[in-house]
Amino acid sequence: MFHGKRRGEIHISELNFKDFLSDQARPLGIVLSKEALNMFEVYKSVLQDWNETRFNLTAITDDREIALKHFIDSLEISKAIKLENKELNVIDIGTGAGFPGLPVKIAFPRLKMILVDSQRKRTFFLTVLLRKLAFNDVEVFNARGEELANDEAFRGKFNVVLMRELDKLPVNVEIGLPFLKKGGSLVLWKGKGDIAEVEKCGQFINKLGGKVGKIQKYTLESERERYLIIIKKVNPTPAKYPRSYSSIMRSLKKGVYT
Repeated sequence: MFHGKRRGEIHISELNFKDFLSDQARPLGIVLSKEALNMFEVYKSVLQDWNETRFNLTAITDDREIALKHFIDSLEISKAIKLENKELNVIDIGTGAGFPGLPVKIAFPRLKMILVDSQRKRTFFLTVLLRKLAFNDVEVFNARGEELANDEAFRGKFNVVLMRELDKLPVNVEIGLPFLKKGGSLVLWKGKGDIAEVEKCGQFINKLGGKVGKIQKYTLESERERYLIIIKKVNPTPAKYPRSYSSIMRSLKKGVYT
């Protein structure tokens, strides 16, 4: 045990990667299994290798930083939504190198996870990574979220939508809410500056069938405060949403959410 130190203060050199990650997950109420820790180590190694030899996937490449700013940051969701032992349909829009969806799936293996990104090189990386992790129940789609949300196979089919640091809050709401079943949750990873947007977008969120639920503040080490914003799906989203990305951005530039 490491008494007398706040979470995040332990240097990675003091213990190996898996022990460090396990120690950081405990305050979140997550006990990572041996299998999960092995998967996270493979994930880290493949990410670092591809980042070095193929193309840039992340600016964060240090073992300790990957553990905290990618894996633990993704797992902060456990403070806002109970996922343990649940078989939920989850979709991660704009997943990039798999965050937050894949760490969440590793920690909570009963979830049914879909990862979506518009860049083919990222989805190719994820397809290779999933083979190395021996995951056969995670699907990867090379697509734009606003287009997929208008597909009958995806619209209104999910319990949870994840969006981590992807675009502005009104864009997240318009693209994310149509994927949800009634009673589902849109989970957004945001900074302090985005909190004011929640109130500004209140009417628009309601119009799209959403209702602001929990706003969970957290910090990673001594960094600036961060937030998980949970928006519940309480009513169907009107059929006209989401609009094309260009239409969404035109509304955003005008500062008018319609």
